[in-house]
Amino acid sequence: DIQSSAICMDKSLAYVVAKNAGIDTPAFSVLDGAAAAAPDELAYPVFVKPARSGSSFGVTRVDCADGLDAAISAAREYDGKVVIEQAILGTEVGCAVLGDGSELIVGEVDQITLRHGIFRIHQEVEPEKGSENAVVTVPANLPQEQRERIRATAKSIYLAFGCKGLSRVDMFLQEDGRIVLNEVNTLPGFTTYSRYPRMMAAAGLGLPELIDRLISSSMAR
Repeated sequence: DIQSSAICMDKSLAYVVAKNAGIDTPAFSVLDGAAAAAPDELAYPVFVKPARSGSSFGVTRVDCADGLDAAISAAREYDGKVVIEQAILGTEVGCAVLGDGSELIVGEVDQITLRHGIFRIHQEVEPEKGSENAVVTVPANLPQEQRERIRATAKSIYLAFGCKGLSRVDMFLQEDGRIVLNEVNTLPGFTTYSRYPRMMAAAGLGLPELIDRLISSSMAR
């Protein structure tokens, strides 16, 4: 869907829509053009991101004010609009969603465990061999009740953004049980190492049937 993809591609717009729908998001601020940040007003650590980019390109974690300017410059190499968001302490999880309207199929939850840095599978030299700094587990190593809450939240986010066809909803699960939106990818990967088909397969929907359902859904619109 063009409208939902446009919203989800811009992290700041996505957060505004999510907050208006009652969905938790990180605290964030936006820098447009050459606008300067106020480093002493931020609660560190923060992540500095291009507002409209993907695969962690241009993303930097900043732990103190001294690193902020360099991180903003790195983000501006990809987009003139920059988002500064407070780091969320918690488990990074994702969920695959398929379908239109109320007829949705929700895949199993996956979990990203970082060894260091940030998740950046598409920046690896040989991504088909896995990530150098992260392990993706599906189903997530979480209690069933938590996985079901994550799946329900992913479905709510998908509907709030008006997504159609398919999307991967990335979230954080905090220690207090709060689920916070990270981002929504409306065109997730379908490679051998991609998360979306693995989550659907774990829920019993193999790749051939998944593709059939996508084609049927598109033709029915």
